Amino acid sequence: MVDPVSSIAGIAQATADKTGSVKTSSPASSVSFVDTLKAAAASTVSSVKSSEATAMSAMQGGAGLQDVVQATVRAELAVETAVSVRNKLIESYQEIMRMPI
Repeated sequence: MVDPVSSIAGIAQATADKTGSVKTSSPASSVSFVDTLKAAAASTVSSVKSSEATAMSAMQGGAGLQDVVQATVRAELAVETAVSVRNKLIESYQEIMRMPI
């Protein structure tokens, strides 16, 4: 089975390779923007895999319908959030590219 969400983690890795570590200006913060994206991508992938595992367990008689629905809703929310963040990142990039030099 193809895991389409795992490509999000690849995008975060490619961003890290191209931009390096982008640090925030706050001295109290030690987490980079790239690390935050990686964590969000990993969380999304984990949520989708958990949903798939719950669905497979239900097919084998191990999980109830309510568990499957809850896992699916969590995965759907995680994917929708990841897509929204991606869209905002693309929109921001395009806005920056339209700025005059």
